[in-house]
Amino acid sequence: MTVPRAEREEKPITIRDKKKKRDIAFVRRGTGDYEATESDLALMRYDNARNADRGPLDRFGLDALCPETIRRYRQVFAGNKPGSPWNSDSDIDFLYHLGAVAKGRGGELVPTMAGLLAFGYEYEITSWMPSYLLDYREETGDIRRWEDRVVSQSGDWSGNVVDFYLMIIERLKRRFKMPFSTDGAGMRHGGRNPITEAVNEAVANALVHAYYGNDAYVRVLVGEDCLRVSNSGNMLVDRDVAIAGGVSDTRNPTLMRIMSFIGATDRAGSGIEMIWSVWGDFFNAPPTISESHGPSETLLILPVEPHQDAASDSSGDEQHIRYSENDVLKCFESTGTELDVGDVMAMLSGISKRTAQKRLKALF
Repeated sequence: MTVPRAEREEKPITIRDKKKKRDIAFVRRGTGDYEATESDLALMRYDNARNADRGPLDRFGLDALCPETIRRYRQVFAGNKPGSPWNSDSDIDFLYHLGAVAKGRGGELVPTMAGLLAFGYEYEITSWMPSYLLDYREETGDIRRWEDRVVSQSGDWSGNVVDFYLMIIERLKRRFKMPFSTDGAGMRHGGRNPITEAVNEAVANALVHAYYGNDAYVRVLVGEDCLRVSNSGNMLVDRDVAIAGGVSDTRNPTLMRIMSFIGATDRAGSGIEMIWSVWGDFFNAPPTISESHGPSETLLILPVEPHQDAASDSSGDEQHIRYSENDVLKCFESTGTELDVGDVMAMLSGISKRTAQKRLKALF
């Protein structure tokens, strides 16, 4: 017997357990159904209200929002939508049109949940959701724990979703060396290179689909061999449906709306489909997407070993060939002397410095 996946508005579905003398709910994990934990129930209730992130947060004033983030956002917005009448709005009217502020119980304007996430200060956000964390790291074989890191709790920037997105997208552009379509103000969707468009989609999807509740995080890890993007919360549609594309079911629709105005996402439900298509065209291994529970998490892994016919970058630079530890070991055997990173790079044509460092570290 096949039991279909319940719609988000129907959850949690409870039944009476006569032995426990209470109502219980179940969650689908893989091919089985299991009794829901308190964490599972909290996520179901969060997802049950489709416009929950549009609700006003009366405990906050407008001073919880970062003026510098608003200024940066408006600059990108104006570049992306030069004909919008909102460009002549005051900041407050502009935020109201976005859905970032709404009328509170007393009739005054206060941040919405989406507005606080998009434009708020990290210390204000964590006073509402203590586990909130945005974390970007580059770990590509150096001896340090990371080469570069952007984390919301560092205290030297706002720590909100908009600034995090703009900061790490610039880093990913440099890392992949294939630029998005941009202007002087910032990001513009519809870039000329499909690989960076797919990376943009992976990051934006995690930010707008994350569960900002009991567990609230988005992590982006750039490794030597893959890009890993994870977010709190499970998928709202089945994996195969997401890969097929065309179905859009957003956990945080107002936050997605805010991000779409600066070109981060197009709200068409085709992001995962596009990622799978691009990775099939340019890379040897397909992406993987998985869900875990306790707490719920969605993890997208994008392997970055290119096809041989796609190994060179768009500017026509020399190919970068993948070498294993055995290839480096053969260099030692052929010379009988100690070798450093420069020697390995000279002997293995096309090997990158980071790969040479990583292979030497693995051997010694």
